[in-house]
Amino acid sequence: MREPLLDLSCHGMVDVALARAAMARVLDPECVPGEAELEFLDGASSRALREVGETGAASLVVELAEDGLALRATVRDGSGVSRWSSTLGLSKPLPEAVEGPEAPRSDLELLSAELLRTSQRAGAVAAVSGERARDLEWHQQELEETNLGVLALHAELAEASDEQRRLLAAEREARDEVEASRNRLTFLSTASAGLMTSLSQTEIFSRLRDLLVPRYADSVEVWLLGENGELCSADAPGTGPSGAEPPEEVLLSAARRRPADAVAEQGRLALPLLTGTDLLGVMLLRRGSAVDPDDGVVLVEFSHRVAVSLDNARRFERERDTAAALQRAMLTELPGTPGMELTARYLPATRGMNVGGDWYDVFPLEDGEFIGVVGDVTGHGVHAAVMMGQLRTALRAYAMEERSPAALMERLHRLLGRLEPDLFATAVIVRFRPGDPEMVMAGAGHPPPLWRDGGGGARAVELPSGGMLGLPVEPSYTDHTVELPPGSALLLYTDGLVERRGESIDDGIARLLEGFGGPPYWESGPEKAADDLLDAMVKHQDCDDDVCLLVFLAGEAPDTAV
Repeated sequence: MREPLLDLSCHGMVDVALARAAMARVLDPECVPGEAELEFLDGASSRALREVGETGAASLVVELAEDGLALRATVRDGSGVSRWSSTLGLSKPLPEAVEGPEAPRSDLELLSAELLRTSQRAGAVAAVSGERARDLEWHQQELEETNLGVLALHAELAEASDEQRRLLAAEREARDEVEASRNRLTFLSTASAGLMTSLSQTEIFSRLRDLLVPRYADSVEVWLLGENGELCSADAPGTGPSGAEPPEEVLLSAARRRPADAVAEQGRLALPLLTGTDLLGVMLLRRGSAVDPDDGVVLVEFSHRVAVSLDNARRFERERDTAAALQRAMLTELPGTPGMELTARYLPATRGMNVGGDWYDVFPLEDGEFIGVVGDVTGHGVHAAVMMGQLRTALRAYAMEERSPAALMERLHRLLGRLEPDLFATAVIVRFRPGDPEMVMAGAGHPPPLWRDGGGGARAVELPSGGMLGLPVEPSYTDHTVELPPGSALLLYTDGLVERRGESIDDGIARLLEGFGGPPYWESGPEKAADDLLDAMVKHQDCDDDVCLLVFLAGEAPDTAV
């Protein structure tokens, strides 16, 4: 343990001042900053004065730390109890005390010297403090200016952030509008495609509800103009829904031929169905809210496309009905042929136009023979049906002069080329005499006839073919003879019976051969056999083409005895 540098007793103010002066002499200004020294001295002297004032005596002890880099001052009261303590760090160790004679000095001299020294140190500290105060003021000013800059920057950043939020909101709004527009265009395109693929008014009405409910309406009604100009519900022609009268705004819209304004309390939007200048009717949307203006534009355009689809369906149905009536008129009853049972069937296509140019015919000649034919004019509709009728009539006329099926084919070929260069036809013509097993036939690009014996064995009759009727080539048709003894049968048919999507026609003919042959079920008669054959081939299938067949079932020769 080191001995204390100072251990002084104080009994009054003068003793405390002298003790302070002694502490100051111990400190070297180079070892401790001025401010720290003054704070150290002031703290010790102030506490010593307090103890003197309270107890009448005090002691001040100053000790050097073991490492020599700190001083510790302790103030005790008159009884020796420590009352205060403080440590002063040194920047370097204190120099060794210089020993030697020192002139005696009075207490007044010591106090005066310490006062001067303290005043100098205080002045230096004050100068440093003043410089620091100025620096502090400068830094404070800079800080204030910086704070103002930071505040301005924050304001700019906040404004930029607000602007960014506005831009983001505008971008989201624009993106939402673009997406909504894309959805509307997609709806219009998809809905139009769905409507345009249908040629059935009933199917169009059903699709309208699927397309518009619930996206654009709670319910949809279609009112069509009748022949007398009255509005009739598409659900129940001749009346409104459940016999109701059409709403007033529907009538107004039909009269003005423009979209009627939505009635807020009723929630209705009436859209006229216009094709050019022709008004077909009105589409009425019932809604629980007003129509968005952009949705209104889409609905107006959609109503135009609905009108075009309905107009196409109407035209198609009228043409189909006309063609069907024409075709039914052409398919006459088969004549009685003793010794030969005849059966014919015709089925319109289950898809598409439904009516084409398929036909069959059997008619007698003056010499007791008969001509039978099955043919198919390319295409569908009234045009094909009319051409079929012309060929049928021409064949009957040509058969009055020509007996050869091949010669008849040549004349039909030239006729079709002159009348309709863009239409073609296939056919098989048969000439027979009831009771005579010999049958003469010729083919023009037609599926081969099927022959069946009495035991159920069946085969295709490969006919020499000079090509389809109407082709721009020189025809070369040849007669071919087959025997049809009693109990055997001959089947003529059009390609609609054997053609299916995804299947070759040869596969279809093979299936038909299987159905035409087999067990001898022809004993029940050709009528039932023809029905069974149709059931097996097309009953549960969708057919893109007409189906026509003609069956010859040979019986016993007619009795010619007198």
